[in-house]
Amino acid sequence: MELSDQQLVEAYKAGDPQAFAAIVRRHKPRLAYIARRYARNEQDTQDILQEALFKASRKMHTYRSEATLSTWLHRLVMNSGYDYMAAGQKRIRDISIDDSDRISVDANPMLSHDPTPAVDRAIVMRQAIEALPAAQRTALLLIDVAGLTVENAAREMGVKPGTVKSRRSRARDAVLKAVDERGTAAV
Repeated sequence: MELSDQQLVEAYKAGDPQAFAAIVRRHKPRLAYIARRYARNEQDTQDILQEALFKASRKMHTYRSEATLSTWLHRLVMNSGYDYMAAGQKRIRDISIDDSDRISVDANPMLSHDPTPAVDRAIVMRQAIEALPAAQRTALLLIDVAGLTVENAAREMGVKPGTVKSRRSRARDAVLKAVDERGTAAV
């Protein structure tokens, strides 16, 4: 018989470490999907996921069953992703140790790809999202990044679904406008 999320949470709180392992097995694929949205590579994804699961194991006593466990875990992954992105802006970028000019970009067309336009657009989008009012940003991220339904996002935010829809719509319009204004010149 498979235990429910709530039963697993109670078992973990009572001291059963296998209960947390079962929670991780059940939710890890979806949580990894969310973490990938904040990561540059698979190692970063695993770091974000590990940090979120570590927080979950330490803070399980704060989980209230007002929201589903998956929603609570998604929020932890999103927060770890935000922290990762904020730290990434301060982190020294990776530097290639192979800085020789021996390989010609003409010899390998794959090396001639210029990712700069996509990076510039991503930077503009992140800046536009960060500039949104908190309620709009949360609605946008819960639905478009975390993959929650409008109803679940409304429950998470403590508002009606119509409010979430309008906040998300305004957020999307603002991001598109910012990308059109600032991103078009960079692309």
